[in-house]
Amino acid sequence: MPSRIYDYLMAGRDLREDPEDARLFALSISFHAQGLTGALGAALGLSPTDFRHLLNRYFPQALDAKPFDQCMKVYLHLAAGERFLCRCYGGHGESQATPREQENADLRQLFLDHRGGAGEEEEWFARLIATACMGDDHLWQDLGFTGRDDLSDLLRRHFPDLHAKNSGNMKWKKFFYKQLCDRAEVSLCQAPSCSVCNDYGKCFGPEDAAGWNMLAGIR
Repeated sequence: MPSRIYDYLMAGRDLREDPEDARLFALSISFHAQGLTGALGAALGLSPTDFRHLLNRYFPQALDAKPFDQCMKVYLHLAAGERFLCRCYGGHGESQATPREQENADLRQLFLDHRGGAGEEEEWFARLIATACMGDDHLWQDLGFTGRDDLSDLLRRHFPDLHAKNSGNMKWKKFFYKQLCDRAEVSLCQAPSCSVCNDYGKCFGPEDAAGWNMLAGIR
């Protein structure tokens, strides 16, 4: 069942904006809003300014009634009719440096080098995806999406050349890191070809997650 925060965001979305982009942003925001620690904007990989711009553009009602000093996660839960005890101590989306910042930056640049347009949405999606690559689950799960198809469609629409390069349907996170290795002219794979690799399933296996109810806010 859809989460209340997702429903709240989509009910107040700006109808002039692309509905599929709004849906994906709402999924990611509502998913990361479940985290007990850390600011919401940082969890999405966005600066405070970018996060505000995203909300103003796609979900303007989300900021209309928000008290200035209230945690965004707490506010969204309250606006959606829920209670939430956050441990971020009033954070408002501050960016937080991580030991993997260079890796994150390299991934962002990979996406932006293949962007299909010049809009802010490509920059925001690049940051969302790069930050989600730091996670441990399937990439679509760490983005808060409903399945691999959501991610594939996003890439096809906003980063079409990168999407087209994955002609073998490799798992997206594996594929992105392979692109970085190819750029650096290094190879971490010892097999002469994918077809004879013992780890073939790790790169090309299914990316489903039976029983994973993201939309209900269960992590």
